[in-house]
Amino acid sequence: MGDGRSGGLVLRGVTAGYGRSSVLHGIDLTVRPGQRVAVLGPNGAGKTTTLRVVSGLVEARTGEVTLDGGSLLGLRPDEIVRRGVAHVPQGRRVFPDFTVEENLRTAAYTRGGRDVDDDIAMVLEAFPRLRDRFGVRAGFLSGGEQQMLAIGRAVVQRPRLVLIDEMSLGLAPILIKELYSRLDVLFADVPAVIVEQNPSIALEHCGWVHVLAGGQVKASGPASEFTSQERLMQAYTGAVEGVPS
Repeated sequence: MGDGRSGGLVLRGVTAGYGRSSVLHGIDLTVRPGQRVAVLGPNGAGKTTTLRVVSGLVEARTGEVTLDGGSLLGLRPDEIVRRGVAHVPQGRRVFPDFTVEENLRTAAYTRGGRDVDDDIAMVLEAFPRLRDRFGVRAGFLSGGEQQMLAIGRAVVQRPRLVLIDEMSLGLAPILIKELYSRLDVLFADVPAVIVEQNPSIALEHCGWVHVLAGGQVKASGPASEFTSQERLMQAYTGAVEGVPS
């Protein structure tokens, strides 16, 4: 599995960093077609950088990154979007001066205008609050509404892979639960990589886990293997070896 020619997302031996600083030290990570994977780990483990490498925002120094057998290395971020990668970054990153409608329509530019209205209708059905705020500029939305919009922007891209970074950050537990329940519907068959600060919610909604620490994958396995706090902390500290990814 994961030889660079198989389906899904494959990272092999990926190193990356910022300037002279190295953050990733040989990441090996696989996401099979249709699989939802949680990436957990302490602050500074390299979780966000891993997503940024996949989406082309950070250049891999060495290694391989493939999606459904095709290499993503050397492509610009917009080219990677056209390959079907949707990235919901930490901090929402919607266009604050655009309305909700304009944010959704601009996100669909990579796939043309085909059936955009149908996809927007699906987003508004999933998030009724966005329907009520459809003509409001995104900068006036609450944090939770901006997160709904960021997810909606990914939906209208019709991605082959979705990357979600710290969706629960700064949000109330009841809203976090709502957002994850919508993900289960909106991206039911789309492989997803979810970086999450809240292990319990990630383990509830993801089938597979990669634990990062120090820029390396320290443990991997089914989510059911990481439900105990002791097992999870052992993985964080690299005290155990996980199931090969």
